[in-house]
Amino acid sequence: MTAMPPAPKLIAMTPETIPAATPGLAASTGPRVLAFDVGGTWVKYGIVDAHGRLLFSDQLATQSEPDGKALLVRLLAIAEPLMTRYSPAGIAFSTLGIIDPAEGRLVGAVEAITGYFGQSPKASFESAFQVPVVVENDGNCVALAEGWTGSAADVRNYLALTLGTGIGGGIVIDGKLYRGANGAAGEWGYMMVDGKVWEDHASPRGLAAAAEAARPGCGLDAEAVFAARDLGDAEMAAVVTAWFGLLATGLANLLFAFNPSRVVVGGGITARGPAFLQELRAEMRLRLRPEFYRMCDIALASAGNQAGLLGAARLWLTLHGAGTAGSHFTASND
Repeated sequence: MTAMPPAPKLIAMTPETIPAATPGLAASTGPRVLAFDVGGTWVKYGIVDAHGRLLFSDQLATQSEPDGKALLVRLLAIAEPLMTRYSPAGIAFSTLGIIDPAEGRLVGAVEAITGYFGQSPKASFESAFQVPVVVENDGNCVALAEGWTGSAADVRNYLALTLGTGIGGGIVIDGKLYRGANGAAGEWGYMMVDGKVWEDHASPRGLAAAAEAARPGCGLDAEAVFAARDLGDAEMAAVVTAWFGLLATGLANLLFAFNPSRVVVGGGITARGPAFLQELRAEMRLRLRPEFYRMCDIALASAGNQAGLLGAARLWLTLHGAGTAGSHFTASND
């Protein structure tokens, strides 16, 4: 088993001090999964049952360890008492980056975590705990979560977009998660839209940058830009309108390419709810042929901020928990 970190890092996670399971949940049947969601800022982790219920969850700062290798050692230490307490049948990882699904190895787009490239959570955790481990891209996991407990439940052809630091997401075609030839499908944030890298300008980060360009020194984040617009700031209103235009143009291109039944859009900025959705739909209508606009529903994500955990668990249950998750999803590499 991989060497554990020094004792002080384990004090908060001994079996006696693991946070209690979520109160009020009836006893679950079927296998449980220990899930991790590794992002550039936070690592979330928890126990998910076969019905998509989160029995326990916690998080730690990604940068609390010096590099990706040390981070995995830390997660091994966190997993040990959870494996003892909850006896999960397997372990599932949602993680930033491009994944080799067979080896569970990070093979690209992992700049946010130093030394993460080339690491294999699958190999490390299977060796340590002798249970099946799956590793999947975080955007794909969000897509699976939305198809399980969220806004794409029972939809067989849909896209899930996440608006965060960048723009990522996942693709489900005929009930199958589509990864692409090399596991990099859904990295549409790198698309060129109006001569610009889409995620650099149509993400919340891009909205804040546009506000700063319009009014140097304003220091407004995306939420504050919207708030200023809502209070009648004409300059910020123009910034928001242009931002929605870029977001809708890229999204329209995806609809023309994939012809999904539904597009689910998530991320903190969508917390504006129906108002955000109404503005996005209005911009989409301007950019889509009428028949394409009618073909596809646009919805806000509803799986919650633990969607990465749920989607990773969903994948594990689909691959290893036959008959327990009621899943119609499979995974495809091409």
